[in-house]
Amino acid sequence: MKKTLSLLTVAFFITIILVSCSKKSEISDNQNGLSTKNNLVYWLLSDITKLIPYTTHDAYSGYVNQLLWEPLNSVNPRTQDLIPWLASLPEISPDHLKYTYTINSAAKWSDGVPLTGEDIQFSFKTAMDPLLADASSLRNYLNSVDSISFVGGDKMKVAFYLNKPYFQMDRILGGGYVLIMPKHIFDKGGWTDKMSWADIKSLNPKTTGPMKDLADFISTNGIDRDPKNMIGSGPYIFKEWITNDHITVKRAAHYWSENMEWGEAYPEEMTFKTISDMNAAVTSLKAKDIDFMEIVNPPSNWLAIKQPYIKRDSVYYNTYAYLAWNKEKTIFKSKKVRWALSHLINRDEIISNIYKGLAMKVESPIIFTQPDYYPGLKPIDFNVEEAKRLLAEEGWTDSDGDGILDKVIDGKKVPFKFTFLTNAGNEVRKQVLLVVSEQLRKVGIQADVQALEFSVYLENLFSHNFDACYAALSGNASEDDPYQTFHSSQVNNKGSNWHSFINAEADKLMEDHRMEFDFNKRKDMMKRFVEILYDEQPVTFLWSQPQLMARVDRFDNVELVHQRPCVIPALWIVRGSGVKPKLGALSTLKETADKYKE
Repeated sequence: MKKTLSLLTVAFFITIILVSCSKKSEISDNQNGLSTKNNLVYWLLSDITKLIPYTTHDAYSGYVNQLLWEPLNSVNPRTQDLIPWLASLPEISPDHLKYTYTINSAAKWSDGVPLTGEDIQFSFKTAMDPLLADASSLRNYLNSVDSISFVGGDKMKVAFYLNKPYFQMDRILGGGYVLIMPKHIFDKGGWTDKMSWADIKSLNPKTTGPMKDLADFISTNGIDRDPKNMIGSGPYIFKEWITNDHITVKRAAHYWSENMEWGEAYPEEMTFKTISDMNAAVTSLKAKDIDFMEIVNPPSNWLAIKQPYIKRDSVYYNTYAYLAWNKEKTIFKSKKVRWALSHLINRDEIISNIYKGLAMKVESPIIFTQPDYYPGLKPIDFNVEEAKRLLAEEGWTDSDGDGILDKVIDGKKVPFKFTFLTNAGNEVRKQVLLVVSEQLRKVGIQADVQALEFSVYLENLFSHNFDACYAALSGNASEDDPYQTFHSSQVNNKGSNWHSFINAEADKLMEDHRMEFDFNKRKDMMKRFVEILYDEQPVTFLWSQPQLMARVDRFDNVELVHQRPCVIPALWIVRGSGVKPKLGALSTLKETADKYKE
């Protein structure tokens, strides 16, 4: 059966394969030796980095975190609308400087302790602690939060006070950027009680002791492996984490919102299994040792999967790949050099040969899936002669005849040599970089390729310890905000502006964009912003690839959405397990509901 999912906030629509039609009698069948055990094994290419949400930067950690911890509001994955969850939708003042939430009195932690405003205040103070270095990229979204207080002393009603408006603040405060964690577990020293909002907001806080104590505790190695600490409000609770092998969570016995729409959790256990080789993962899928591969690369592997008990799915969402040129490195300081490098990447050939046509070129971080997409940027062509001309204009010549371009910089001859950094285990990225390196070699540029374990790779990016890198970013299905990746304030302190892009006009546009509530005006700002990026070429934007997924066909209630990971595995029902869907819940597909009717 084919079904089209249309989201109001997404401009690109695609027909996707969902659940194959089955007869009622097939519910309990065990064709092809499919297991009816009520679990789900979810494949990961690399191990997660951490399980404390404010200190993680990788998507995989986020997949596990969102099963354990929850935000103030949830997001309807079909429409992207915010919905009440731990708290009501916010009451917003006319000037957009005060957001008030009423906490759901039913919300509880997995140890039975009620969730209150003290947990909300603790969570945001922790995320905003200036000494918690790993939370730097998250803090950029919270800069406008001045304080949080209890309304009339009521700890079940919290008000956020802002120093300037931000058009996405309802999503920042409530939509999953800050997952709420329990104060009674992680603040045993009462550190946040001793942290004033003035000190949190100060560039030179007077009292750093509690801030440092909290940051040290949150960053302690192993804190997120002890089940006694991993107390959440979500549908699953932590079971175990074996490094580079697996993380397992089990369904909470008494989940406070299990009867709410979108609150179902059907698999008894979910195991996130690390297999760092893509081919080995495909072999495990075919052997039914894992149930789901979020992405199958190279696309030839995905196209080659023909087993009748495996379903292939695909959907576009807001993601793009790019090559970042570290402007702190001398050889990349010139805009002409960066343009030359962009002209030397044959994207059409790579998309055809490596991606088998399953990707679309992009020219900016606001891609065709987004409501504020600007289609007016001319695609950068593969043009060797233009690249040579630009390099020559910048003084890059082969002065000694060794086949490598060189240039005298600050009195010293510098060869045009650098290393591309990427993450180990991703063979497609490696293939792409080898093709790019070969093309660069033909014009006298030596580009080596180094693959690092994922957490080490990320650490090198955040510390700017690289020449150039292959990276990919995923954004929201709704309107995106490029501040975290391209604003100059995000260059240092483990910000995500790894490439060190600094442009005053771009900064001003991103700042004004955040404070503008008129969509058309924001769209005009982003048009000018992407024109600046295009002109400066701090990174070479490559393509957007659809999510190519594969799963063992033993699940019902499978639905694709336009946000990574593009599925909601907690809603999957193992066929033949005896588990029944909660009929009437919005998240239950009509086809599944009809199938399971008595």
